[in-house]
Amino acid sequence: MQKYWEFTQKNVFSELLSFLGRMTQENLTHQIEYLRVENEILRKRVGRSIRPTSVERRRLVKFGVPLVKK
Repeated sequence: MQKYWEFTQKNVFSELLSFLGRMTQENLTHQIEYLRVENEILRKRVGRSIRPTSVERRRLVKFGVPLVKK
């Protein structure tokens, strides 16, 4: 009986972690899609190329580097 409880407990924990991972991934995917659409709309309104300042470029690199290291 003890082995059955341990087995079931591991399955429940594993399923819970899996569920939380899927929910987090789904939420992040929706946020990325929103940001892409927002960027597209803003770029159309500006009507010209956007030239970031050196501070803005460094900030973009800071947040962009971790995305490339997948």
